Amino acid sequence: MITKVNKEKQVNWLIVELGLDNVTEEHINQELNNMLIGFNRLFKYKSIKEATLGYFRMLDIVKSGDRYYPRIHILLPTIKSYFQGRYYIKYDNWVSLWSKALDIENNLFVKVKAVNSKGDDRAIIMKMKKGLSLFDEAAESKLSAEKNTHIASRRLIGYSRLLKDVMDQFEIDNSFDLDMDTLYTEDSIANCAFESMLEWHPGLREEQNNPFFSSSNI
Repeated sequence: MITKVNKEKQVNWLIVELGLDNVTEEHINQELNNMLIGFNRLFKYKSIKEATLGYFRMLDIVKSGDRYYPRIHILLPTIKSYFQGRYYIKYDNWVSLWSKALDIENNLFVKVKAVNSKGDDRAIIMKMKKGLSLFDEAAESKLSAEKNTHIASRRLIGYSRLLKDVMDQFEIDNSFDLDMDTLYTEDSIANCAFESMLEWHPGLREEQNNPFFSSSNI
């Protein structure tokens, strides 16, 4: 999907993670409602709408002890001049806008990372293949969203605008393929994005030596 966009348009890519920390079980259902409503509100703000071309987003909730850490992982294509012009959104502004969208000030989580082509493609491709080979194992070990009343009704994955158009075209052409033998690895930008996205999981999962809980995240 990223490669197809890069072939057809000149864009920049961001990975943005938005969420809340230390949510109790008593409040997780309501906070998920607030987060998803806030997310939709965020992408209607003028500064976000002007700078971005759509999104892929995934809802990921980690349960650690009796606390929940809901996250919305976002792959975000931006306009070509995003980093040079007036449309650039600083980290503090992301925090401020997320706070405004949720109408709260505490326990916010925001992480923003530009996707670039400076990674080691060979190492990333090996990591990519290993990550995909563990997909079924991860799917079995994580808590099933369908069986959990907190997130049973949630739409875990969503697309908008440019990325929705691309995904719709893949489905029409029947060309969406995750076969490890036919990975598209010529695009260094896509490789670096996928390296970050390997740690994303849709739905609810228990903390078990989870890279999600690194010192840089919480």
